This record gives sequence, C-alpha cells and structure tokens, in this order.
Amino acid sequence: MLVVALLVVAVCFGATATAAAARPSHTDTDAIRLPSSAAAGQPWECCDWVTQDPTPIRPPRWRCNDVVDKCSADCQQCEASAAGAGAGFVCRDWIFSLLEPPVCTPRPWDCCDLAACTRDYIPYCRCADKVESCPSNCKECEVVEETDSDPPRYRCLDVFHGYPGPKCTPWISKSN
Repeated sequence: MLVVALLVVAVCFGATATAAAARPSHTDTDAIRLPSSAAAGQPWECCDWVTQDPTPIRPPRWRCNDVVDKCSADCQQCEASAAGAGAGFVCRDWIFSLLEPPVCTPRPWDCCDLAACTRDYIPYCRCADKVESCPSNCKECEVVEETDSDPPRYRCLDVFHGYPGPKCTPWISKSN
C-alpha cells in the first residue's frame, strides 16, 4: 500500500513538473490589469470631438474622432482620416469611463457662476458672468454694462462644448 501511494505521489509530482516546464515564462501581457492602471495605456489623453457609444453599456464607452498627425503607441486601431490622403489619422479605439474624457481645448473662462448649458450628455455651455475684463482666450467679448460711475463690465460670448467648470464664488460663505 505504501509503495502504491509513493508511486501515485511520484507520478503526480512528475506531471506537475512537466507542466511547469512546458508553461512559458510570465511576460507583461500576463499581468492582471486593474481599472486604476487603465489610464496609463489609454489611446488618447484628451479629445475635442468625442462620441459616446449609443448602446446602454455601463460604464459608457467613448471614442475620440480628433484627427492627429500620428496615433499614440497605445492605439490599437489607427486609421487614415476620411478627409483624404495626408490629412492625418484617427484612433478608433473605445475606452470605458464613467466620466466624460477631458477636452484638449481649454475653456474660454477660468471659472463661471452663471453657466447656461444645453441638456445634452456633453453640453454646450456659455458663461453669463459679468466680469471686469474677458479672459485672453475668449474669442468674442461684449460690453454689457457701461456707466459713468462704474468701470465697464464684459461678458464672453464663446460657446464651449463640455462642462462649464468650477464656480468663481464658493457656495459656502465664511462667517466671522
């Protein structure tokens, strides 16, 4: 009985050693990918022309349609732009994210208290704040108040595709 048990152990040990020797060594592709490590391998960091997959997948999928000179090394499906030869490339990869991917073009304002936005998933917004001067990256600025006693006030009329950003005035007032 002892001899049979030792024989079974030897056969099992030999099969395990043979399987381990036949298995290839671990590489980077064998690593378990966590959601937190996905950002490092995204095909694009920011996007001005983003589309959301219309299927009700959660988290939603996003694709960037920006035309670039060269796709990133992390892009799996790089195609020539439909605009024609020499127009650039578009990465057709989808990414999963609960949040809208960040835009590359900066907002025309640093902060906004009175934002007027469409009700789209990624809205078109305009800031209705009256300010002392329009920011330098504002393309269309209008004078909204001009009186003799006060300095003139301005409003940036640019429309931004994306969320309006942070408020200028904190919502909690400090009491002394």
